[in-house]
Order: sequence, then structure tokens, then C-alpha cells
Amino acid sequence: MNMVDKKLQDIKEEVMQGEIKPETNAKTDSKIEKPAEKAKPKKPRVIAVLSGKGGVGKTTLTANLGAALAYDYNRNVVAVDANTTSAGLGLYLGEYFYKNTINDVIKRGIDLSEALYCHPSGLKLLPASADIADSDADPKKIKQVVDIVSTYSDFVLLDCPPTLGDETTSGIEASNECIVVVNPEWASLLEAKRTIDYVSSKKKSVLGLVLNRTNGDIDEYYVKNVEEVLNSPVLAIIPEDNYVKDSIEKRVPVVHLHPKSEASRNMKVLLEKITGQAFPKRKGFWQTLFGM
Repeated sequence: MNMVDKKLQDIKEEVMQGEIKPETNAKTDSKIEKPAEKAKPKKPRVIAVLSGKGGVGKTTLTANLGAALAYDYNRNVVAVDANTTSAGLGLYLGEYFYKNTINDVIKRGIDLSEALYCHPSGLKLLPASADIADSDADPKKIKQVVDIVSTYSDFVLLDCPPTLGDETTSGIEASNECIVVVNPEWASLLEAKRTIDYVSSKKKSVLGLVLNRTNGDIDEYYVKNVEEVLNSPVLAIIPEDNYVKDSIEKRVPVVHLHPKSEASRNMKVLLEKITGQAFPKRKGFWQTLFGM
């Protein structure tokens, strides 16, 4: 075991030792109270957000899902940029260059807490490095890092690179569920099929597809054909939306910058399907942030 592997293992052991104590105030009909059973920790959901082709809007979707799960659903969420050779997720959430990144955790064994950044939504971000000198970080160690952050998270979202290179296959290995983002064009759909086949071969759950950046000519017949060809349900259809472009330029998730836009409304439908819960009615993100 090299120094980096040992450091990652030490951090994981420290996290595991700090487990939450169960409540012990349970009452019974007997005067002698039975000892409370130890609460079973909920298994964290580690979701890899995938695409077989670049430019489909995968990173935009990851940033929005993470921010909404953290702020609106009040969940403990970590978004991980699993693209260690071409960082992108951090830019969508406000910055491009970060002092410490997942590359530093993998290559230099720095403490994971030094590479986690808190977004105003409450989302925790583990960015990748934009420095070409860090591109040699071993992607096969992504799972070790994810195993650690998942011990204190409700959701871990992995923004994986397109295609099926080492970074993506490592992200899939680290996950227990996957969402595949596609555009309504054959090149994207064919690559998505290849990705889904690979995920299935690894016995991972495919939650479904997100048809993204559509232009309004998507009907039920088209959706049914896509579901049959890719053998996966379409979870949401998100249109091409100028409000999304505006949110990317301003580096603020569209679900909070323009919550009433069509893209935001459809992302909320997706969130309801992921969580199994109605989208919470909370005070607006900006109202809360500025005390309005």
C-alpha cells in the first residue's frame, strides 16, 4: 500500500469511527425499558451522471440537481467532478481554479476536507483540477474517495466525463445508480446505448434517461421509441432554454436563478422522480440568501 492509499484508508477509518449515535428514549409498556436498538444508517445514494457524447448538458444538470437536493430538499449532498483531466463542474458553481481538488487528494494524499467547498445552496463540491500538470491523477482511485465522502452524505453525484474512458468507468464502479443524459439526435442516442450496456454489464442500476436540450418536436411516439431502443425509461424532457444559458454565464444553477423557467420546472419533475417526494415549497433561494 503506497502513501496515498494509506492516507485515504486512514481518513475513511476516522470517518467511520464518528458514526451517529441512535436515540435512546424509546418507551415500552414495561417498567423496565428495553435497550434501544441501534438505528440502521441509511445507505447513501451514489449517482453517476453519464453521457456517451460531450455537449449534452450533463454537467449543467449535475450542478442543478446537487444545488436543489441540498437547498430545497435539505439533504447532505456532495457533487464530485470525476473528470480529473478536464475540470468543468466547479465553473458551473462559481469558480474554475481551486486551491485543492480531487486530483490533490488522489496524487498527494491531502486531507479530503481541504478539497471540499461549500456552495451557497449548501451543496458540497469536490472539484477537479484545471491544471494540466495534475491530469496524471490515477482515476482508478476515484472510488476510494467516493467511498469516504459517501459515509457522511445522503447523495453523492458524480459528474463523469463523456465516453467510456478510465475516469467514467471508475465513476460507474463507485456509484450504485446512474442517470444517462442524451440529446434527441442519433449520435447521442447511439453512444447512450453503448453506455447503458456497459452500466448494465457492471450490474449497476440505470434510473433512466434525461432527454436534454430538446426543441419542442418531441412527442409520445418519439419518447416511446427511445425507451424501447435504449431499454430505459425517460425520466424528464428538458428543453433548450435561454434561461439555462443565462444561468451558466452567471454561474448560478437555473433552478434557483430562474425557478419558473420551463427548464427549471422540468428539472423539478426529475428531482421528484429521483427522491420519490414532491418538490418542497420553500422560500426562494435568493430571498433566503439575502434575508428578503
